[in-house]
Amino acid sequence: MTFLKGLTLTLGLMMTMQTTSQAQEVYALEDKTTTVQLRSNGLYWLALSPNIGVELQTDMGIAFLADYVGAWWNNYESNRFWSNYAFHVEGRYYLDTKKQSSPFKGHHVGLYGYMVTYDFEFGGKGYQCADLSKTFSIGASYGYSMPLNERLSIDFTVGFGYLQSKYTVYEPTKTWYTVTGYKKGTWIGPTKLEATLVWNINKRNNR
Repeated sequence: MTFLKGLTLTLGLMMTMQTTSQAQEVYALEDKTTTVQLRSNGLYWLALSPNIGVELQTDMGIAFLADYVGAWWNNYESNRFWSNYAFHVEGRYYLDTKKQSSPFKGHHVGLYGYMVTYDFEFGGKGYQCADLSKTFSIGASYGYSMPLNERLSIDFTVGFGYLQSKYTVYEPTKTWYTVTGYKKGTWIGPTKLEATLVWNINKRNNR
């Protein structure tokens, strides 16, 4: 009788442990979701360039970002123009995510690239690049992200890389633009700067 009680108790404990283990495994699988975040760089807004982006981040600290920038301002009477469109992508890795209570904060590194079109002219000489393939940049980034509350974070990022642009130089008049030349410029150095507000849609920050 004692043997049967012991066997019953042992089987009961084993079933409880198995059920608990399965529950923990299901919870772990449910917890390993991709976090969706909406982003907007405040520095672009200061430059009168509305922008929106999305970041997909896993619990492993790996993230993929895509941003769009678009502005179209003009004043035909004085021939003032401010136009730019940009598409930006980045692969990012957040450091020491296993040591932190939230994947939305801490240091991160990444690789990025973007393409731009623009038309800058303020009543004098104008500079225009209408082809996305003629202005581009690639580089490496470093930044720090910190939560503001359960849903919002702010991210500071700087990037260093290579920038190339082929553009048209023109002089505006009241009725047409006169092309005065075609130029190409290159730059190696800082090519990316962000102070970005991030909204974590489907997962809360743990501060």
